[in-house]
Amino acid sequence: MESVSLITIIGFTLLLSQFFSTRMNKKLVKKIRMVNVLKVHKIIGYLFISILLFHPILIILPKFFDNAVTPLDAFTKLITTFDSLGVILGLIAYVCMVILLITSFFRFKLKLTYRTWRSIHGYFTMLFIVTATWHVINIGRHSNTPFSIYYVLMVASGIFYLLRTYLFKTSKK
Repeated sequence: MESVSLITIIGFTLLLSQFFSTRMNKKLVKKIRMVNVLKVHKIIGYLFISILLFHPILIILPKFFDNAVTPLDAFTKLITTFDSLGVILGLIAYVCMVILLITSFFRFKLKLTYRTWRSIHGYFTMLFIVTATWHVINIGRHSNTPFSIYYVLMVASGIFYLLRTYLFKTSKK
């Protein structure tokens, strides 16, 4: 269980780092060029999504060693329990993450303009990150006060930078 928790925490931290590996990080763009920033962003994105896609399986996997609940019962309860805010938030975040994965992976096949795709990507990212963070704080095994403060500060600063980029565009002189 501790290994599963560690993998999930690393995946979530990689997710939070995505805000800072974009074109809005002017220092990084200047240092390693935009094309390399985008490569890093994609690699980290596919890595953390791979980890978080398996998150429900990693939660259910230990049930094979627990005599109280079968893995199928645990999975059924996981996707049909709507009396827990944390589970509902997790399901919303999961759907948003899958949408982000599909729209990122098939960006060119969707025939969206770059600006439209980027807006969809940014707004779904905000919905995803807010619901995922709330999910982590609400039912995460290691969601103590320091971790919660860290997550909220990272998400708030990431959303601030994202909104600043999208809503307050500065024109080049």
